[in-house]
Amino acid sequence: MPGITSAGRWQTVQDVLLTHYHAPDIEAARAVYSAFAAHRLSGSPVWPMIVAPPGSLKTEMLKALEGEKATHFIDQITPNTFISGQIERPGAQSKDPPGLLHRIGASGVMVFSDFSTILAMPTDRRAGILADMRRIYDGSLHKEFGSAATRKSREWKGRITFIVAATPDVDRYYSIFQSLGERFVMVRCSRPDGTEAALAAMRQDGTRARQDLRNAVRNLLAGLQPIEPQSPDDIDEKIAALAELVVRARTHVPREGNKKEIRYIPEAEAPTRLAQQLSQLSKGSALLDNRYTVNDQDYALVRRVGMDCIPAARRKVLEYLIGADESKLAGLPASTRCYAEEDLEAHGLVVKRAIAELSIEAMSLMSTADLI
Repeated sequence: MPGITSAGRWQTVQDVLLTHYHAPDIEAARAVYSAFAAHRLSGSPVWPMIVAPPGSLKTEMLKALEGEKATHFIDQITPNTFISGQIERPGAQSKDPPGLLHRIGASGVMVFSDFSTILAMPTDRRAGILADMRRIYDGSLHKEFGSAATRKSREWKGRITFIVAATPDVDRYYSIFQSLGERFVMVRCSRPDGTEAALAAMRQDGTRARQDLRNAVRNLLAGLQPIEPQSPDDIDEKIAALAELVVRARTHVPREGNKKEIRYIPEAEAPTRLAQQLSQLSKGSALLDNRYTVNDQDYALVRRVGMDCIPAARRKVLEYLIGADESKLAGLPASTRCYAEEDLEAHGLVVKRAIAELSIEAMSLMSTADLI
């Protein structure tokens, strides 16, 4: 069955970005809107985290989703945001339940533009929120309170897509994500460099830029058809290899002491969840064009997002080892490079002799994933 094309709608989104913003990351925008589109598909949701310095378009990408059906913007998250233990007074009239999940219902999208505020919280509060988010991703959340809240008000089941943004400081906390189980996929945006970016911002009509982007994204999403794109076997194999490479490359390696010696080598997570997320993202990308089949363009997007999930220092080392391009190591201190190489070696991706080299297994995974 032929696809119902809407490539023109996506082209309009690109045109708006290129018209109003300096050197916009078009692929990052497509990744975010593909994750949003994937909420309409069956299967696991895709939770993208846009990682970029301030002023890097991430907020504008998210604001373009305002007004979309079943989409809820959040300014602050506390341990009681998702399910509240508020006691209902007898006879009180309340239009909305106090917990956010109960107001959203069984299906919806949550957008939070400042995830870094959660990471900056005291350990106990942060851990509780992240643990709640882990259970929300898995489809249910149950909480107990020392109040007379009803069972219905303490439980939620459904399907939520969570789209968030954070600064690059998030890499300081990636061990926390590991301990709680990975749920987000990263979309890293580069800082717009140079005086040209500053001049473009000074001359920009911000109100018009936001409205034009909002209209283009609204038209893009309004044109999505009720189809379920399928992925060919060869692309599935690429995604599987990419997922195995990424989960090894991003697994935290605990260190201690002034010399930062490795305490132990933890076993890498299974690639199953990440493979599902990347597969769903590829189908979401196909859905943006109303295609019935995932193609190489969709996989290229997935490949970029998969590599973005690797902590920045380790990714730079891998990219250098792939192409022996010294520019890939720009800004990376020698000590940080050494630690990154050791971490990658611990998970079987690098062999350190006189110099670091990719392991045979890493090269095999990269070859299958079309990285080399």
